[in-house]
Amino acid sequence: MPIYKRCPRCHKRILEGTTCPCLVQYRKAQKKERNKDYDRYRRNKKNAEFYHSRAWQMTSDTVRAKYMYIDVYAFCKTGHVIPSDMVHHIVPISQDWNKRLDVSDLIPLSNKSHAEIHARMKKEDENLVKRELRVYLKEFEKKWIANGVGDM
Repeated sequence: MPIYKRCPRCHKRILEGTTCPCLVQYRKAQKKERNKDYDRYRRNKKNAEFYHSRAWQMTSDTVRAKYMYIDVYAFCKTGHVIPSDMVHHIVPISQDWNKRLDVSDLIPLSNKSHAEIHARMKKEDENLVKRELRVYLKEFEKKWIANGVGDM
């Protein structure tokens, strides 16, 4: 017999282990508001403007398509295929503004991998992590080019 619980927001009865649609929608709205707040008050204005630009959107889409929308870090580290959610600058644009649209400096990542990389950069040597990311990019390209998959 299935076990049910009550949604903390709308109090509808839902199956245990599932999330109520109203809660999912509420969390999306919260995240959107947090991102807006971050852009408005905390992020560097020049960087925020860049990340909302058409040039960045097109470059980001190109990089994700080049790597078949796969999280390269997770794939090379664990062998698991995880979809990418974003594109990460190996050298942050705050350190080198000229590399902001350099495709060789970009790596597609999932949100989980992105958080892990930033945590590692704080704990470990930042240059070591950057070198590792570059190695993963080359390793991924060699693997897929050698197999004749993708248009890299």
